[in-house]
Amino acid sequence: MSSDDFIVDPLRDLEVHGHAKTLRSFLGWENSERVDPLDLESVNEIWTVRGKKPFRFEVVSDAELPDDSGLTTYDGTCIVVKIPRRIRHKAFMGDGYARYTIAHELGHAVLHIDQLLKGASLPRRRVGNVTPAWIPKFKSAEHQAMVFGGAFLINDATARVLSSADEVSVQAGVSLIAARIYFEQVQEELARPAVAARVQKIADEVREILSSNSVSPQTSYLNEICSCCGQQKLFPVGHKFMCQACDTVYDRFQDGDEVQ
Repeated sequence: MSSDDFIVDPLRDLEVHGHAKTLRSFLGWENSERVDPLDLESVNEIWTVRGKKPFRFEVVSDAELPDDSGLTTYDGTCIVVKIPRRIRHKAFMGDGYARYTIAHELGHAVLHIDQLLKGASLPRRRVGNVTPAWIPKFKSAEHQAMVFGGAFLINDATARVLSSADEVSVQAGVSLIAARIYFEQVQEELARPAVAARVQKIADEVREILSSNSVSPQTSYLNEICSCCGQQKLFPVGHKFMCQACDTVYDRFQDGDEVQ
């Protein structure tokens, strides 16, 4: 069976990124500045989320895959990534889309082994895959493969000193879309320490206020329990809320809100 997209086990982008780097390490390519995905032609085993599996990279005629740029299947003995000859030629010439297509299909091989073993065929459509609106990104096989493709081809140490997605695209030889996905993820990761520091600063300020305030906040506890410690010790501090028991600070507190 084949489809434009599948619902798969949930994975955060950061987890997918980590799996891509694990495969790079398994193949001995962790320090490569510019991975050549055509080197997969000599690979007969890969690491997957279900352990090491037999693998084959196969170039087929354009007529065999007229509507797809790549296809990942399981043939009963090993995982097979197929690409048409036209894509191999473009990848050999350094075309970003073709290189990324191979890495994208490799992502299916690594991440979606359960679906493959059940008979799924995971293609990359020439005109672009369509993901149904009811499949969230973190459960989308296509989204996960897109994140994997960029993370596999791009050297982290090099990319993190570049200033734009365009530079990442040129340096790593990937499509601009792949570079943008990767670059946005890197920017988000780099921002996290600043966010953590901001929240810690708020918590420190609140604790200082409480220690110098003779009036206990117990009189203004909210009618809600803290989603971290489970105690009913939430109280307002300006436009924030804090739990006196565990010091967790919330930007807001409503049913369904996430802790910040």
